[in-house]
Amino acid sequence: MLAALAASLSTPALATQGLSCSAPDSGAEISLLLGTAGGLGFAGASMSAGDRSWVTDPAYGEGETFTFGQGMSDPDGIRIDFFDEIVNDRVAELRLSRAEEGDDAVLAGTLRILGVGAWAVACAEQ
Repeated sequence: MLAALAASLSTPALATQGLSCSAPDSGAEISLLLGTAGGLGFAGASMSAGDRSWVTDPAYGEGETFTFGQGMSDPDGIRIDFFDEIVNDRVAELRLSRAEEGDDAVLAGTLRILGVGAWAVACAEQ
């Protein structure tokens, strides 16, 4: 019985966390709602550059529809590709590097929106 209780307490809880990345000049930004239960899971996203915007679902605002195509996360960073609604054409690439030292942690990299531009971005967990 104690083993069963210990196993149930060590099971990861289903949860989500937010990640918001923006260019220093406010030229572009992307916000992600990520699942934290067992790997890199996507719950939703919104992205904007200039007067254009993209969303994975109308619940996240107005804009062109885009979707997660593929992504990975490891101790060194996060890499995600976004595609159009039918997963035919790549829309954007997010490439982030992670650095940690003691209590300090930084997550930064690039956001490239194909046909629109590329930006250096800094990110913060929400």
